[in-house]
Amino acid sequence: MKPKSFPSRLFDRNSSGISERYEPLIDDDAKAEKKKRKKEKHKKVKKNVGKALRTTWKCLMLGLYNFALAYSTPIAAAATFVPDFHPSRNRT
Repeated sequence: MKPKSFPSRLFDRNSSGISERYEPLIDDDAKAEKKKRKKEKHKKVKKNVGKALRTTWKCLMLGLYNFALAYSTPIAAAATFVPDFHPSRNRT
């Protein structure tokens, strides 16, 4: 019987020589640990994104509130809140 060529032995799925020597590179414990770390990292990222979104939303709402307040305030009333500025006065 003629021996099989090397490429045909590599791609032959029914070859018993390769399957006897095969050992999985990653075992189940390593997969579980990797999955656990990925899940924890995802949880941490989700938490940080949530914090960032809440802070951004609060700042946006505060800005809109201040804009609406300034827009609706009459000019005469706004002038009374502006502090006096005296350029000739030296404060040192």
